[in-house]
Amino acid sequence: MVTSLYLMPTGNCNCVCEYCYFPAGLKRGDPALFMRIAESFTKHIINSNPPARPQIRFTGGEPWLEKYLLFKTTDYFFKKVPDGLVIVNTNGTILPADRLRFFQGEKRLIHVVSLDGPEILHDSRRRMADGKGSFHRVVAGVKMLMDLDLPVYLNAVLDARSSTCLPDYLSFISEELGLKELSISLLHRDKNPLSPEERYELLENAYSKASRHSIRLGGHHRLLLGHWIPELQCTAGNTTALVDPNGMIHACQRFVGRVKPDCLWTDDFDWEGFKSKQACGPVCGSRHDYHVGKKLYDLYRNQYPEYLYCHPLDRSLFGVLS
Repeated sequence: MVTSLYLMPTGNCNCVCEYCYFPAGLKRGDPALFMRIAESFTKHIINSNPPARPQIRFTGGEPWLEKYLLFKTTDYFFKKVPDGLVIVNTNGTILPADRLRFFQGEKRLIHVVSLDGPEILHDSRRRMADGKGSFHRVVAGVKMLMDLDLPVYLNAVLDARSSTCLPDYLSFISEELGLKELSISLLHRDKNPLSPEERYELLENAYSKASRHSIRLGGHHRLLLGHWIPELQCTAGNTTALVDPNGMIHACQRFVGRVKPDCLWTDDFDWEGFKSKQACGPVCGSRHDYHVGKKLYDLYRNQYPEYLYCHPLDRSLFGVLS
C-alpha cells in the first residue's frame, strides 16, 4: 500500500549546482495532472486507514518554482488528512513568504533545505543561474521558515573537501541558526565513485565532529543499516511511489533517470496494490553498501549507541520507512 507519495512536478531549477544528478529531458510537468494525482492519493488515504503516517513529498528540480501547485496541494491534503505530512526538498532560495505565512506554526509542513557548508564552500558548488552564490539567500530562507515556526532541516553533500569544512559549518548552524540536527548526503558520482572505505571514513569523521557540537546526524546512509536495525529498512516501491514530470511512476527518487520506470500514472492507478518491479541493485543495496552499513553499525555500537534506533529525524527525512 502506498502511504508516501513523492511528487516531482518540475525538472527546472533556478540554481546550477556542480553535482546536480537530475536527468536531462525532464522539464516541467502538467500542474493539473499533479493536482489530480494528489487528489487521487488523498482519497486512497481516506478510504484505506493506512498503517503508516501518510505523506506527500515534493522534490525536483526546485519544487517551489511550482508554488501554486505546492500551496494548493498542501492546503487540500491538510484539510482532508489531519495527520498527513507534507515535506519539501528545496534549495531554499525562492521560498515564498506570502504563501508560507498561511501555514505559520504548521508542524505538518516540513522543509529540507540544501546548505552544503560555510559560504565559500557552498557558493563554489551551488550557484544561482546568473552565476552568483546562493549562500545568503538560503540562510535568509531558513531564518524565514524559523520565524514562521515551520520545521526546517538542513542537508549537506559530503565529500573530502566539504568534510574539512565541517567544524566551521557545524559551529555556524549550531550557534548562528540554533539547529541541532543535520542531514548529510554522501556525494554521488557515476564516474570514479567514492570507495566503501572513503565513504565510511567521511561518515566516521562527520559523526565525530557532530558529537562535539551535540548535533544529531541523519541522511540516506542511515538506510544502509536496515539489515541490523529493522526500523531503518527501506520500503521503496512498496509503501512509496514517485511521479516524475512526465507522469511516470518510480519506486524512489534515486531511481529517476537510472532505472526504467514502472508505468505511466493513470486515473485508475492502484494505490492499494502497487508494488514496484524496479530493482534497487543498480542504485543502492550493493555489497559495497552492505560493507559501509556494517562498519557504521559497529561504530554506533562502540561509540554512538543513541543511533541504534529509528529517530524522528529519520522519518522526517525519508518517506521510505514503514
